[in-house]
Amino acid sequence: MKKILFAILVSASIFACTEKKESDAGLENYKKNIEVAKQFIKFFSTKDSTKEASLLSDDFKWNGPAVGQDSLPKSALLASDKEMMKAFNEITLTNVEYVPSVDPVTYKFDGNVRVYGTWVSKSATSGKTVKLKYYAVFTINPSGKISSLAEYTNMEDLKKEY
Repeated sequence: MKKILFAILVSASIFACTEKKESDAGLENYKKNIEVAKQFIKFFSTKDSTKEASLLSDDFKWNGPAVGQDSLPKSALLASDKEMMKAFNEITLTNVEYVPSVDPVTYKFDGNVRVYGTWVSKSATSGKTVKLKYYAVFTINPSGKISSLAEYTNMEDLKKEY
C-alpha cells in the first residue's frame, strides 16, 4: 500500500511540475509579447504607420471590428489605420488593461495578449471628443511579430459620437 501511495504522490508531483512549466512558458512569452502590443498601440496613437507596420509579420491577418471583416491582409489594416489617423487627433487608449490570453482548447496561457480599454480622440474636422470601447487579441509569433490581430468595438458608438 505504501508503494502505491508513493507512486501516486510521485506521479502527481511530476504532473504538477509539467503543468507549471507549460504555464510558466506561456506567461514568460506574454511578458515579452505585452511590449509588442504596447508598441503597436503607441505607434497608432502617435500616427506612426511605418513603425506600426514594422511590428506585423509578412503573413499577418486582421479581423477588424466591422462585421464581416475577417482574415484581411496587412495592407487592409494599415489602410484602415491611416484613415483613422487622418480622421482623429490626440488618439489615446485610456483605462487600458493588458491580460494574458489562453488557448481556447487547453485553457493554458498561450503567450498572446488581450487588451481592453477606451480609445479617446478628437475629430479632426469637428474637434469633438470621441470615446470608443475597445477589446483586442494580439497573436504574436516566436519572432516577436504580430501574426494576427482581432479587434472588437461597437462601431455604432463611433457613428453616434462622430
